[in-house]
Amino acid sequence: MNRAAVAIFLALVCSGCPKRLDFGPRGRITQAEELFRLTREAQDVTATLQGDGKLRIESPQGTGTVSVFLAASRPGLLRVEMFDFFNRPIAVLVTDGQRFGLLQFQENKFYQGPATPQNLSRFLPLALPSEELVSVMLGRVPFIPTERMTLGVDEKEALYVLTLVRGDVSQVLHIHPRHLRVVRSEVQGVRAYSLEYGRFEPQGDAVFPHQVTLRAASADTSLGLRYTDVTLNGAPDLTLFDLSAPEGVPVVEVDEGGQALPPVALPPAAPGS
Repeated sequence: MNRAAVAIFLALVCSGCPKRLDFGPRGRITQAEELFRLTREAQDVTATLQGDGKLRIESPQGTGTVSVFLAASRPGLLRVEMFDFFNRPIAVLVTDGQRFGLLQFQENKFYQGPATPQNLSRFLPLALPSEELVSVMLGRVPFIPTERMTLGVDEKEALYVLTLVRGDVSQVLHIHPRHLRVVRSEVQGVRAYSLEYGRFEPQGDAVFPHQVTLRAASADTSLGLRYTDVTLNGAPDLTLFDLSAPEGVPVVEVDEGGQALPPVALPPAAPGS
């Protein structure tokens, strides 16, 4: 058998072999509650983020990839700037968790109003609260309220499998056995989105995922974010979250449902003014 044939044979054999389970210095965790606590602590280490990346959007409205600059700070401060292939600005979204401002360069309009999921979906084709968007971009998985939980191990993928249950709703978490970060999250029993995290790299005292994929099957939509340069847990630059409209750009005030409100009439000028 020549070398090429041997290599192919070994590749086929190894592809069916389970991955090696590396539980790290802590050893194997056998209690679901302990794994949940440690996983939550591991992902809660990251509080702020600033950096560049690539965002791929797939939805019924279209598919494409854009460059992005992001700044996020828990619980709800977020700034996302989008640029096209030629590095021309497309849009800028800013929210403090309560209100939002969206600058659309092509329309030359600045939308502002309550930071509801409907209003944020003007920028991204998914209706999510700002706190959840911030969590996802910080590598954090939102957990469902839990009545009970079970723990298992996926020997083939070499991952813990932690299942959270509340009534008819469950959340299945695939967790890396060494650094205890969620690799995949799927919610069942209710319309929700799934999350996948990858490219975990050491970043200071933490391990941070440089790639995240959010999929909403009910909306046939997915977002894939890949960080190319990112800084974690720095002091947030609060000027990045300024909600003021740019000078000279028409402002459109919208309500909670995203409907434009009529312009506010200015009071008449006083006589002799």
